[in-house]
Amino acid sequence: MIQFRYLLFLTIFVAFGCTENIFSELGSKSSDESLLFEAKQFVNQQDYQAAIDTVARMSTQGQAQPSTKEILASAHGGICGLNFINFVDSISSQTTGTAFNIVAAPFIGIAVSPDDCLTALNILQSIGDTNVRTADQNAMASLIGMSLMGTATRFYTDDTPANGDGTQDAVGVSCGLTNSQVDHIVLGFGFMSKNFSYLTSTTLGSSSQTTLDEVITTCQAIAGANCEITDPALITAPIRDTIKDLMNTSDFGVGTVATGGDPMLIGGSCP
Repeated sequence: MIQFRYLLFLTIFVAFGCTENIFSELGSKSSDESLLFEAKQFVNQQDYQAAIDTVARMSTQGQAQPSTKEILASAHGGICGLNFINFVDSISSQTTGTAFNIVAAPFIGIAVSPDDCLTALNILQSIGDTNVRTADQNAMASLIGMSLMGTATRFYTDDTPANGDGTQDAVGVSCGLTNSQVDHIVLGFGFMSKNFSYLTSTTLGSSSQTTLDEVITTCQAIAGANCEITDPALITAPIRDTIKDLMNTSDFGVGTVATGGDPMLIGGSCP
């Protein structure tokens, strides 16, 4: 089973405390090792900007290390609104709801910044594509992809009252999303689906895993839809329309159009 070393913030250094002896073992407090140690602490304390600032003090070589990029991605995910433990707990405990509702639910009542989730994903992508990264890194990419999808869905369709209440702000709101708004959801969906096989029911819960797998399968069944886009330059009008159509259904999204999951009917969910 995948062990989320950074993903769930259960890093070994926590067990040792924050003593000067540890820093002595690591060497100079200005060394990359010590700065990474400090950045991990800030992430665990949910002081995400301090973690980002600490990584910025590392050498170019230190910043290029995959372990540093994992911590930096975690920090940007935190600013986005993501707390990995709370997110996984929320996803795994849900037994009802559509795919888009499931990923948006953890962010109801929380200020979010989808741009930071996208930054986190781009940092992970800089390590390499799915076939280059480790299983842990791919699992992290899938969960942050869900978070980008979830924060954007909540923010763009349910922000009234402030930070949302779990219902769309207006009938058909998904159909009126701007290109920049829906692009966040396209990319979140893409990272989630491309790396989805690295997550298990132990992490997601069997109900949520099934629901999310169904929306991925359905998206892929719709003609012309490329549902694993992780590069903004590859986003097309058809995939934007597909995502908006899925979002406006009561079967997969946050909308009211019932399609019974029929791909032929989903395409007409938005006028």
